[in-house]
Amino acid sequence: MGYLFDMLRGEYENLDVKEVYSAKLGDTDVEILEVSSGDEKFVAMFQSVPVKEDLYKWSIIITSAHNTRTIKGMDSLDGIKLALKSSIDAMVAGMRGE
Repeated sequence: MGYLFDMLRGEYENLDVKEVYSAKLGDTDVEILEVSSGDEKFVAMFQSVPVKEDLYKWSIIITSAHNTRTIKGMDSLDGIKLALKSSIDAMVAGMRGE
């Protein structure tokens, strides 16, 4: 499994996470996940490539029926986790109508 899959499974026990696609294309890790909470779903497309020790260039697109978020950055794994968590929290809140 990939980084995003593992992070979602560890941080969000209430979400059902299904891997649609995961591959390593050269140095780039690519993941596409389907995530659901009840009847609501979103798709997350994540990619990362190591730049140097503990630094990664990454991007994510998260799309639901109500919202789309696209973010990218260059961070350590801890920085990526914080950015992803913030985006996932916002997407889940949007699915609940908050």
